[in-house]
Amino acid sequence: MTRVLVIGGGIAGFCAALAARRDGADVTVVARAPGATALYAGGMEVIDDLDAVLASQPHHPFTRLGLDSVRLATELDNAIQALKLALDKDGLKFEGSWRTRGIYADIHGLARPANLVPASVAPGELRALSGRRVALVGIKEVGDYDAASTARALKELHGIEAFPEEVSIPELPLAASLTDLYGRRAPQPRARSATVAYPPGFTSLPSDSFELLASPPSPHGWRLQQAISLGSVTAEVTSFETSTGRIVSARSGDRTFRADAFVLASGLHIGGGLNGGRLTTEPLLKLGVFHEGTSVREIGTRLQHLQYLDPAEELRSGLSTDKGLHPLDEDGNVPYANLFAAGAVLGGYEYAGPCGFGVPILTGWLAGTWAARVNRLTSR
Repeated sequence: MTRVLVIGGGIAGFCAALAARRDGADVTVVARAPGATALYAGGMEVIDDLDAVLASQPHHPFTRLGLDSVRLATELDNAIQALKLALDKDGLKFEGSWRTRGIYADIHGLARPANLVPASVAPGELRALSGRRVALVGIKEVGDYDAASTARALKELHGIEAFPEEVSIPELPLAASLTDLYGRRAPQPRARSATVAYPPGFTSLPSDSFELLASPPSPHGWRLQQAISLGSVTAEVTSFETSTGRIVSARSGDRTFRADAFVLASGLHIGGGLNGGRLTTEPLLKLGVFHEGTSVREIGTRLQHLQYLDPAEELRSGLSTDKGLHPLDEDGNVPYANLFAAGAVLGGYEYAGPCGFGVPILTGWLAGTWAARVNRLTSR
């Protein structure tokens, strides 16, 4: 049985572990702490136009896979189906697919696109609310959310017949915030003839109701992180043992994790996958970091200038891979045949854009699949 070590506890690492286990591997997931997954607001954007990405973005992780749109679509279907089933099993149900995109309101009444959303959010798709009355539940004791303002925004921006309805939860602490609602049973509003919208965090929502999206960090992120971190080992990988083009083990303090294949799903800056600053680097294996196909060491001050004009430019820098998701060194070569990379540590796409979850889901899924087969592939 192939032993696979996944480094990273975010959605990419979770999908890699799902795929590797499905292929019969013995999988260990090591995560130092919750990553950026815990900060998401409730809606997952997977991809907006797959064909356009392949045609116009040569350095995008999807394009670098060298697969046509039909094969990529099939793998996305498989990955998302497996992800939804696994989360459902852990008590967190999601709805939607990468092929459809809905529009959902956040706690300020602003619209946000998403392909996948929690089942508690799905009934609040804005187009589905057209012509319906919506009661926005406000909590008198909570100071950082105003149901009246949100209702007004829904009406003015989206034409939703929304109105506020305040309820009281006297046992809340003084100067309570939305985070204090987490895990509490949803209060029953007086409006019975309307769809009810709740700020996120409540449990046991009544029928014909939904949760709004939130600004991160949010209960949606906490629930997702709790679900995907089950069974992972809390440890920080600080070094690797290597031998003749292969990785032998990963080390964390006095612990050694030996494996046949390794998946680097360590995230971007929050997860510790890359070190920022004057020159972005990969800290564990000194892998190459690229920006639009060029090593960041070769770009020099030009990249610093781009980052000054738009800080998001730095988030497009990351590891580059071959078609098998093997990360490259600065010279564009594959230094380790049994190492795979997935998720936000990869460069070439907008980390907070329309592929924000699509890249971690698909590359994690494929990296886990190929890692599980590394012994079979090298024995041929």
